[in-house]
Amino acid sequence: MNVDEEPSTKSGGGLTESMSTRRWWVLLTVGIGTLLSSLNTSMVNTILPVISHALRVPMNESEWIVLSYLLVLTLFLLPIGRLADLFGYRPVFLSGFVLYVVASLLCSASSSFALLVTGRSLLALAGAMILAVGPALISTSFSVGERGRALGLQALMTYIGLSAGPVMGGWLTDSFGWQSTFFGTIPFAVLGFGLGVWCIKGVRPPTRRALDFVGIISFIVMMAAITMLLNSNAFGRYQAVSAAVLFVFFAVATWIFWRQESRAPEPMIRLSLFRIRNFGFGTAGAGFNYLCFFLALYLLPFYFNTVLHASASVTGDYLTIAPLVMMVCAPVAGALSDKMNSRIIIASGMVMSVLSLLCFAWMGAARGGLAHLLLIVGLLFTGLGTGWFAAPNNSAILGAAPRSEQGVASGTLATFRYVGMMAGITVGGSLFDTIFAATNGAAKGAVSGFDQGFLDAFVIVMLIGAALGLVGVVSSLMMKQNSSARSIARTR
Repeated sequence: MNVDEEPSTKSGGGLTESMSTRRWWVLLTVGIGTLLSSLNTSMVNTILPVISHALRVPMNESEWIVLSYLLVLTLFLLPIGRLADLFGYRPVFLSGFVLYVVASLLCSASSSFALLVTGRSLLALAGAMILAVGPALISTSFSVGERGRALGLQALMTYIGLSAGPVMGGWLTDSFGWQSTFFGTIPFAVLGFGLGVWCIKGVRPPTRRALDFVGIISFIVMMAAITMLLNSNAFGRYQAVSAAVLFVFFAVATWIFWRQESRAPEPMIRLSLFRIRNFGFGTAGAGFNYLCFFLALYLLPFYFNTVLHASASVTGDYLTIAPLVMMVCAPVAGALSDKMNSRIIIASGMVMSVLSLLCFAWMGAARGGLAHLLLIVGLLFTGLGTGWFAAPNNSAILGAAPRSEQGVASGTLATFRYVGMMAGITVGGSLFDTIFAATNGAAKGAVSGFDQGFLDAFVIVMLIGAALGLVGVVSSLMMKQNSSARSIARTR
């Protein structure tokens, strides 16, 4: 099947039936790639306190085990999406699985912080090759009327990984050590590669055009500089000088990127895409939604470790609640978005993400049974918020982008998601560390001053995250009703 052509949804003939069947195998292959990323992410977040202790890395530095992965993904998703538009989806997608296996072996053999961060960076590059292309493969394999359902099923694979990751990571860590968590994902990569070789056939690259090297390089410098600037406390006594240098790099790279993308005949990304209402506001909403999700995902394992003194396996059991809820509601939300006003579905999901952080903030200030109840309710809202938001928002964004720009639109969407994830880790890591340093010395009247200082910072950070999430609610409400829903409404 040529996934660059509009797929047929009918099954009247052997060839058409074969093409119709194969597109579901394409969906499964993309789903496996999505599963790998979410499985790896959720496992590492769950056991991050264990890795931090084993490698003797303080909390404010351990965030780079997560940030290195998210940063490399963010840097390369957009350029790789553009490369896929130029040279074809199949070679880029399949190469990602091969690199994933190599990087996983390196992570599983890591005995130092530097080696682990290097392995995680290579894992991220492999993930960028898979994730930047995956939604475009789905979008070009399924008709407009089925796209929401297909993206909902892909989101389901994300949530299966997020559900299995905490339990799998906790069990493997307690049984065999934290390094085993990386080795355990290799069979999935091998399966994804084998399926991809078989089912992704005849993919013709669009007309080849010049590659925007200036845009790519300036984008990489811009994103790397702002990420390191927001986490400049890791530079210790050189923080002030480092922050000043990074700000200059960010400002210059941003100016070059804007100028290049505005004037280049074949830019890495057409800035005019953001003038499309659902594309511009949809990508912004995705960033804020994942900020809320990853803020909770990053800080909660430390809450379990520091306040509840729970093991990795117990932490994993609790953290499966949110992804299990996502598994149930994501396909439903995706299917509904094909039939009704997706803007309302998207905005309601964003509201629930904000409510989850408010529950966690209240939990940090509560005690006993009430704190436990708020933990459960907050995890339920976390699952509902992201699960109800993702598939309809993805469908609205990709549906608004021109067909010839599906690869770069997919990469842009993924980039904004990972920018949101990095922002969540930064708020949950660097900002938390700053607030904790200010509040820990003043903590009095608690059984443990350290625990009280942690809780004070925990509450403040969750409230800040909720305030940022409200911007995402406004972005979602600014989107237009999807065309499928309008067409159905006109026939009633």
